Amino acid sequence: MNQSAVFRWPAVPGPWKKISPAFWLAFLTAGIGGFITHLYIFTNLLPNHDSIGGLFTDNNMLDIGRWSSSPMSLPSTFFQLPVVIGLVSVLALGAAAGLTVRVLEISHPVHIVLTSALMVTYPAACAIFSYLFTADAYFMALFLNALAVWCTKKYRWGWTAAILMMAWACGTYQAFICYAIGLFLIDCILALLKGEEVPGVVVRGLKYIGICLASLALYYVVLKIVLTVTGTELADYQGLSGLGLISLAEYFSRVPEAYRIFFDYLLTPSFLDSFFCFVLRAGFVYAAAALVGLAVMNGLFRDPLRLALTAAGAALLPLALNFVALLAAGGEVHHLMIYAFVLVFVLGIKLTELIMARLISAGRPGWTGVFWPNLVLCAVLAWCGFYTDNIAYLRMELRYENSLALANRIAARAENLEGYTTDAPIAIVGRLPIDLYGQTVSELSEYDSITGTDGFMLQCYYSGRDVLEYCIGLPMSQSTAEQWDHLYKSGILYQTPNWPDQGCMFMFEGMVVVKLSDVYIE
Repeated sequence: MNQSAVFRWPAVPGPWKKISPAFWLAFLTAGIGGFITHLYIFTNLLPNHDSIGGLFTDNNMLDIGRWSSSPMSLPSTFFQLPVVIGLVSVLALGAAAGLTVRVLEISHPVHIVLTSALMVTYPAACAIFSYLFTADAYFMALFLNALAVWCTKKYRWGWTAAILMMAWACGTYQAFICYAIGLFLIDCILALLKGEEVPGVVVRGLKYIGICLASLALYYVVLKIVLTVTGTELADYQGLSGLGLISLAEYFSRVPEAYRIFFDYLLTPSFLDSFFCFVLRAGFVYAAAALVGLAVMNGLFRDPLRLALTAAGAALLPLALNFVALLAAGGEVHHLMIYAFVLVFVLGIKLTELIMARLISAGRPGWTGVFWPNLVLCAVLAWCGFYTDNIAYLRMELRYENSLALANRIAARAENLEGYTTDAPIAIVGRLPIDLYGQTVSELSEYDSITGTDGFMLQCYYSGRDVLEYCIGLPMSQSTAEQWDHLYKSGILYQTPNWPDQGCMFMFEGMVVVKLSDVYIE
């Protein structure tokens, strides 16, 4: 036996050997960058008004149309575990970044890194993480939408899997279908810019439209079946109760509003500082200029049909990325729903790459003139997103701590009431005035809208009860409808002062009444 022979393990077979280096680079960059960017919330309990009630939840949101959100949340268990949810979310976000790079065929290593950096630092990602109890499911829905586009491009029958994946993703969070729609449209725009045959691009575009419509139809059919089987009714949330009952004319009537929302959020966001807003506008202008420049370089102005289709695609891009504004009948488009807007800046990166390739292949030396401005602009965008996300997380922490301090004061006064027992129901009347103690950390208050926060958590009825019960351990037995009726009819609420004046808390028929204001709610 040859003692000098070196033992070697055989290669482990697996599909990962076929994964491209571009995917791995994007995946690793997004994974590492995402974990660093959002480390603050992964290592702290930073709830907002909704997530404080989701500390222990299976994310069953069938009543708001999300029939697959519960199974999608299974990897993070029944508990809101920041590190576990953070890890699953970052892996899903990294995979979405890798697929985005592959779909758009971004090949330069610097551009791949920039794409991943923008995707993990964009403030909409921070907004999603502020609802931590469901963040992992949401980012897996994002991944499924990106995977659907990739399968459609990669495989002849990939569109069948794409319809299934997009419908399932809609059942988790409907807004992320905009990411797939945006990628589909950008793929057609790039095909026209690169000189592919116009009839082939038109057929591809119609195929993409069919996939999107089929996935929405499948989502709706499954939703109706599950609602019928479970006996659940849709809540009147973001226009869901009227889903499927609206005429095409009404959908089209929302198009101007969809464009307005897009440009408001992308170019004039009041919740970001002036420098970040300036950089966002510069990024948009750069992407638009790169599109026009590449169209000129590739001779589109000598091909009216190709030029018209490219211009139409560019004009439809804001609508595609904000398609959820058409679906949300009368609902509000908020920060969780605009993640697809990051594709505007990713498109700028891809257009830069195409311009560079054109200049280099023609032997012209000016390619660095687009490479460096794009690099600097994207790096600054990523940095702005990085610090903005962490300012928002700081705001969440300070708000949570202020809310805990206030909850402790309320609990102490409740426990000192004559006749108080631990099983006494607690009735919270009214809302805590937002300016009662001054704006909590007013210098950071503009970041509230990113994370769904607004002053003290006790200003929201249901999150106030959750803070008192979950965070400081005050027993919160529910008041009965009969007790509420007696309380209102007694007239005592008109004779007692509001918090924090003496007498704002009292016992009534064995129930602790906490009167925060004269505005009576649930």
